[in-house]
Amino acid sequence: MNDISGSQATALLSFLQSESFILKEGERVDMDCGRTSAFGFVLRESVHCLAENEAALFEATVDEWFYVPHLSGFSVRNREVGTAEVLIVRFEESGALALGEQRPYSCRLPHSRMWAEAFAAAVDTPFESLPDVTRLTLQSHLYALTAAWLLRSKEDEADGAKALLRLMERTYRLIANRFNEPLNLEEMARESGVGTGRFYQAFKEHTGFTPHKWITAMRLNASLSLLSNSPASIMDVAHSVGYADELYFSRVFKKHMGLSPTEYVARANRRIANLCTVFEGDFKALGITPAFSPPRGWTERWQELMPRLRAAQPDIIFTQPVPEEILLELQRIAPVEMISWKNSDLSWRDRLHRIGQLLELSGVADRWLAQFKLKAANAKRLVRLMLGHTPFLIVSAHSGGYRVYGRRAKKMSDLFYDALGLTSPAAVQQIRLIETERLEDISALCDNALLLVPDTFSEWQESKLIADWNILHPNRTECLIIRHPAPSLYNASFYGGLVDETVSRLMGSNI
Repeated sequence: MNDISGSQATALLSFLQSESFILKEGERVDMDCGRTSAFGFVLRESVHCLAENEAALFEATVDEWFYVPHLSGFSVRNREVGTAEVLIVRFEESGALALGEQRPYSCRLPHSRMWAEAFAAAVDTPFESLPDVTRLTLQSHLYALTAAWLLRSKEDEADGAKALLRLMERTYRLIANRFNEPLNLEEMARESGVGTGRFYQAFKEHTGFTPHKWITAMRLNASLSLLSNSPASIMDVAHSVGYADELYFSRVFKKHMGLSPTEYVARANRRIANLCTVFEGDFKALGITPAFSPPRGWTERWQELMPRLRAAQPDIIFTQPVPEEILLELQRIAPVEMISWKNSDLSWRDRLHRIGQLLELSGVADRWLAQFKLKAANAKRLVRLMLGHTPFLIVSAHSGGYRVYGRRAKKMSDLFYDALGLTSPAAVQQIRLIETERLEDISALCDNALLLVPDTFSEWQESKLIADWNILHPNRTECLIIRHPAPSLYNASFYGGLVDETVSRLMGSNI
């Protein structure tokens, strides 16, 4: 037992050492913990874990934890093409903890990556050699990790529906990360432990797609940017996204997009100048990266922009409404499409469809919108399943403070309160926006919050935000973090990302 305080006080858990293993394709590491136990954390890629005598086989993907019991054999193998990295946190346990009774499985624990990073910083350093502050910090992280693990495992055992939900979330992410590889869905179904028929049924119930259709969707999404932004041949693109047969890829592409890969290449490779940053996510949904995109605020120095715009030799220019003087100058360079997005009756959906029409890519835009509708309907079902009719406040956190989106803030309420079916609090029915620097100013509006944070937020900032909200609401509250790219640009990719992140958070949540 390690003495971290100078006394001989007995602890239930005692951190020993952390180790890191790099596993190339096919490599395996065997662990015999003896009388010590360990937690594992996947830092990169995914690994297959095998308990003693092959009694249990399960997969752990990036950012997931697994438990290695004492007095047992345990192996971790990388079956994938990429290089995997696994962190092992060794410790002694004593007392009446039920860790030894845990079934072998893997799961994500909210806000736990900072614990993993702290343990990783102490890799291969004996406990006794660490500074006192570091030892105390790691010991506290071990207790927090163990408590979170026990809570999650007990919830999963008590609620089979939530356990199945998390299994589907892991499968969903696994396919998203490895869609371009040969995936044996039958083997995945067998290893799930829920039965092949139930596996396929549950995946569709929880994601809106069958596993095969989800793989197809991911492959076709990836093929768009490869076809429009690289000189690769259609055969190379087909192979890159997971199709061995170029002709089969072309048939699937035309069936879903309404045009052949060759036709898409011809239309998507026009040189486009996009002068409005809001439209970036619309072009991205079509698989297009514009040839020229100036920074925001370019109209203040528009004369300086013109020589660079001419040099880009665009075939077409997309812009928000601009003064006539600027418009005339743009028209001297290339045909101009001026689309209003601010204070406009044109919704982001209509704008995407219009851009698709202008580029003769209506089929691609229609497919994206159909997939969005399907994913939003699935997210709405998950919202009802996980949150019921509990009112939630929509709050965004940014460097200047906080913003509450009321029922009249169409850009957010149309998505979360209408499309996803979140219940709006009575206090915001007649409100558009509330801007404040203090969380306390809005805490009285509702006990529960959906907190939108930019992806620049650290995990520590995210954890602190949740803690601050819970302090303001000492009774039971529900707090859901949704990350998004900064800044908030109200376009197709932005809204699609919010739906995907909401689904991911709900499927991996403790709610």
